[in-house]
Amino acid sequence: MLSIVLPTYNEAQNLPELIRRLKAVLAMPHELIIVDDDSPDRTWEVAQHLAHGDSSIRVLRRIGRRGLSSAVVEGFAMAYGDILVVMDSDLQHDPQLVLDLAKAIEGGATIAVASRYIAGGSVGEWVRGRRILSKTATYLAHALPPVKSTDPMSGFFAIRAAAYHPLAPHLHPTGFKILLEVLAHLPRSIVIAEVPLKFSMRLHGESKLSLFIEMQFLLQLMRIALLRLRSLLVHFQAPIFWVIALVLLFTFGWRAWHLRLLYSDATVRHSAEVALKTVTDKQGWLMSDVIIQNVQTDRVEILHQVHKRGVDPARCFQIFYVAPNPSPCTH
Repeated sequence: MLSIVLPTYNEAQNLPELIRRLKAVLAMPHELIIVDDDSPDRTWEVAQHLAHGDSSIRVLRRIGRRGLSSAVVEGFAMAYGDILVVMDSDLQHDPQLVLDLAKAIEGGATIAVASRYIAGGSVGEWVRGRRILSKTATYLAHALPPVKSTDPMSGFFAIRAAAYHPLAPHLHPTGFKILLEVLAHLPRSIVIAEVPLKFSMRLHGESKLSLFIEMQFLLQLMRIALLRLRSLLVHFQAPIFWVIALVLLFTFGWRAWHLRLLYSDATVRHSAEVALKTVTDKQGWLMSDVIIQNVQTDRVEILHQVHKRGVDPARCFQIFYVAPNPSPCTH
């Protein structure tokens, strides 16, 4: 069965015509789930009137909760169908495309997106500023999810219920872009299909786009980017570990090799300790200004640099155990 979720807010004038158009094209078993955010124009009341005597229409009036993404999530949660669809309720989405999306899912796709940015699709009669804003947002969103779509900002898509329900607990349904959220949580291996969408102009009401919604979108992008980074780190944790291990090995391995006698030969360790103490006492050096470079059976090589002055060069000395006096290194 097909479950179509219709999130609404102040769509009382558009909803009856949308239901009529959907009923005209849906020949398959279906249900229409209208999720209204307690609209001031009483859209929920119009929806309840439409549902009277029609068991295929179900209405959820949300009081104290608002937001398109969360409305879709609640609608999907109460759906019975094996294919879940969401579309706008302002008549800007062509109901005929519901059949194309469902056909794509039945053909093997996990998710099918109605895209404005493939051949045959368009943003309609949007003004130039709105076109630029949409293109910019799509560009920012395109690279983030592991599953790529030409229109990750689309509000018109279908998904297999079996694929959606396992990821539902991990979604953060804030703002208006629920598809972007879904794509960010789907595995890269799934099959995605796209059908062209020609965006229509709304007949009644006003656009819900606002500065607050734009800020929510930017925050959503940041959160998904962090989620993507975390998943990449988890996925590549073994290679990252070995890269770090090799870097540490090449960085410190040579030094550990030159100092190995300090750890493996107690006699050499004692001789080096006595020689260093003797020389630092004679020269008036601080032990913290001495860096051991190489330890051999008869001598120790050090670098001496007076720290915290910033101008003194590091000087290399070798100290023989039999006569502990510093002499310049020969190499």
